[in-house]
Parts: sequence; C-alpha cells; structure tokens
Amino acid sequence: MMPQCPNPVPGPLTPARHAPAAWRLRLFGCAALMAATTGCPSPEAEAKYQSFLDETEEEREDAANVKMDQGGSLADINGDFLLALGAVIAPETPLQFYATVTFTPSADGGMVAMILQPLSLDPLATTVPRVPVGDALSVGPVAVTAAGSFELPIEEPVMVTGMANPITGSDIVATLNLSASIQSEDLFCGTVTGMVTAPLMLDLTGSTFAAVRVPSVDMLPGDPIQSVCPAGGAGETGGESGDSGTTG
Repeated sequence: MMPQCPNPVPGPLTPARHAPAAWRLRLFGCAALMAATTGCPSPEAEAKYQSFLDETEEEREDAANVKMDQGGSLADINGDFLLALGAVIAPETPLQFYATVTFTPSADGGMVAMILQPLSLDPLATTVPRVPVGDALSVGPVAVTAAGSFELPIEEPVMVTGMANPITGSDIVATLNLSASIQSEDLFCGTVTGMVTAPLMLDLTGSTFAAVRVPSVDMLPGDPIQSVCPAGGAGETGGESGDSGTTG
C-alpha cells in the first residue's frame, strides 16, 4: 500500500506552539516518502527525498531540542513495556516494540538492559496486528544516573523486518541512540538520533520514543499510541489497554 499523507492537524501530544513545524515535517515527509517508495526509487525521487531532508534539517533539530528537556526521576522500571518510536518523517505511525526491561538499582542510579521485540503492523496502522515478528534486539546494560536518565546506544547496524514497518513495509537497517528519561515506574521516554541506511538514507534527529508499562503482549494500549514525552512530565500513558487484536 502506498503511504498516505496525514491530515494537517497537530497530534494529541504535540504542543500547540510547535504545531506548524510538525505539520510541515509530516506533510513534506509524507510527500517525499510517496515519491521514494513507489517501486525502486528513481534518481528524481531520491532527489526529492534529499530536498526534504535539507529543507527540514533546522526544524528536525529544533524538535529534538524541545523534547530533550523532560526532567526525570529514578524509579523501578523492571518489567514489560510497549516502546513506540516515532520517526521524524512519519511520527503518527510509530514503529512498536515489546520491551522487556531489567533495572538494577545502585547507590548512584543503576543499570538498565532491555530486549526489544518488534511487533508487526499493517501499512499505516497503529494497533493491528501487533504480534511479535522478526529477531529481538538485546541492548545494554547501560548506566542510569541518579536523576533517572540514560543513553541506550545501538551502534552496530541492525535490521528490523518490514512486517514491523508501518510506514513503507520495507526492511529497515539503522543505527540508533535513545536518550531516555525515567518519568515514573510506568513510563520512560526521550529522543532518538542515528541513521537509517535502508530502504533510504534518513537522519533520525528529531525522532522521539516513549515506553509505557503493559500487562502483557496481549494487552496493549490503543490509540493514541504514545511516542513522545508528555509536555508536563509524567502523566498520560496512551490509550486504553485492551486486546491488540481488537483495538483499532
């Protein structure tokens, strides 16, 4: 299915003062994706995509800076989470992972490690079918500060199956760094940097993520899927929990 551009309205977690930049990123990004993902990318399509990256570089950097200032606290985040990663080019159709988190506290913070299992998503979908698919990613352990922040790097290129890519349906190859802040026992979130090298080159600066505690992979929150830190710190954690096979 060919990607379709979203309506130009701010998402439920987008502060109103940043809405114009968000609309521009979504609309320009969607147009670039539609040109670049129809069959084999042509030189003209790749040129349009590169033009999008050049024209929105400052806005993507601004988005990253705005969402970095989210505070944080040290809390026990052991357990299972739905981690949604909103790529700067298509934030309303985030990639989703079932994250199993191991947190070991210490006197000055702690250590955290996690296993990220990709979840399948239909093209442009956010809630279906969401079943485990492809290889899981093991990351960490990394240090957590006394303020509850940590950096989670994935320095070696990793591949996420196209079945977990609701944006284009193509396999993704990327390196990532998640700059995270623990908001509560039930939520950690932050910004994402790195590079996608397939199916197209994409600087991920301006991307965000959020991880919300869930009971199990069979009981995931519905729309809206949270993929950004709440504007006021810890707070809303996405839609109502329910059977992932029937939410939508």
